[in-house]
Amino acid sequence: MITQESKIFITGATGFVGSYIVKKIFNEGFKNITCLKRNTSSLVMLTELADRLNWVEGDMLDLPFLEDVLFDYDIIIHAAADVTFSTKNKKRVIETAMTGTANLVNAALFCNVPKFIHISSVAALGRKKLIDHVDEKVLFSHSPYDTTYGLSKFLAEQEAWRGHAEGLQMTVLCPSMILGASDWYSSSPKLFTKIFKGLKYYPLGTNGWVDVRDVAEAVFKAVSQDHNGKRYIISAQNLKYQDVFQKIAAQMNVVPPKQPITNFKGNIFWRLEKLRCWFTGGEPLYTKETFMSTSVASIYDNSKSIDELGMRYTVIDKTISDCVNAFNESQKSGLNYGTFY
Repeated sequence: MITQESKIFITGATGFVGSYIVKKIFNEGFKNITCLKRNTSSLVMLTELADRLNWVEGDMLDLPFLEDVLFDYDIIIHAAADVTFSTKNKKRVIETAMTGTANLVNAALFCNVPKFIHISSVAALGRKKLIDHVDEKVLFSHSPYDTTYGLSKFLAEQEAWRGHAEGLQMTVLCPSMILGASDWYSSSPKLFTKIFKGLKYYPLGTNGWVDVRDVAEAVFKAVSQDHNGKRYIISAQNLKYQDVFQKIAAQMNVVPPKQPITNFKGNIFWRLEKLRCWFTGGEPLYTKETFMSTSVASIYDNSKSIDELGMRYTVIDKTISDCVNAFNESQKSGLNYGTFY
């Protein structure tokens, strides 16, 4: 039985999503929380809680380390992720996601951890056509609209389900595009920085969008309720990229992106970016995968999460407003990150 005295182990705790999960779980009364981090991890997103948490340094690719650490834990929340849409390090991204999750699952089974919550992504469900309605039953299909990131999340999720088949109590959560205040130069929060600085183009596709606080709420519900063997899409609204970009620009009082990334433009952009990186050796800002995946109208069905988890989602307009307020406060304070809760 899970109580507030239960021991919780969280990966990815210092990251965008993981930091909000930690704050939510802590604020709900769970005080016996251990977070995995690297020796280079920044604790800036958890400054106010850092000394009230337990920390261990290590690597999920180190199975003996995990087997030593995880004895006597009641719950594992696996929120660590390498978010990239570049194919330059495709093998590393896939191997890290798959092997890291496999090791964590194997250690959980070895240590008899009763409960495992895996944070996957709607990218693991895949996109099969230009207009696609997606629910939890959809499987990754390696279509032209899928990404390396999606493949890595799919393969990691398969390790989670393998653990479930071997007796691990498993709940899998698949968030859509997550919006929230964090490091304004990484992951999805960098969208606010780009629009603030004058982003000119917008993709033609549609995506699911969700507040990072709602993702943390879904994790808390999975912790406190019994949803063994269940998979949930965590998404508030399906909106066009153009609409979301315009809403952010309006809140920031800046000019919104006005030029659509058509098929012609998109194919030129990713080729020019690939050529630039070939000369410089840098990471591409825009790839063929980025173009293809954001050209799709992906419509995600969140009804299962509402009916079974009891989710009540934040309207994206409020999320954007809160994010912009946090962004503005960061600018005034000279910080490159922000937070809200």
